[in-house]
Amino acid sequence: MIVVCKESVDLSTEKKTETLSKEEEIIVCAFCNNHITNPSKQIIVNNSFHHAFANPHGYVFEIGCFGDAKGCRSSSMASTEFSWFIGYSWKIGVCNYCSTHLGWIFSSESNNPKVTRKFFGLILEKLIFP
Repeated sequence: MIVVCKESVDLSTEKKTETLSKEEEIIVCAFCNNHITNPSKQIIVNNSFHHAFANPHGYVFEIGCFGDAKGCRSSSMASTEFSWFIGYSWKIGVCNYCSTHLGWIFSSESNNPKVTRKFFGLILEKLIFP
């Protein structure tokens, strides 16, 4: 598994960069470098990938939306209280390896085919992007 950063000196040549596929580029946990998801899993929810929200305690989180994040697992029961996305319940999402809080897993019971049934809202500052 290769972790690629945009600032990486080792892979700075154009030829090497062209040979990397999306599958080789990964997004990792900023704390332990565990593989969380891939850039290809980024999705648009409510017309945006990026969202900024405040929780009831006033903490502001900038999150990105992902259709899948195999390196993230739930660590709480589902709740609909203070959901940032109308019609969705949420669970706390943590890194599979180090249990760092990475964000939330949102789920909808809607039968509307235009509604995303499940997605991950991950805290951007807790991830390292390629």
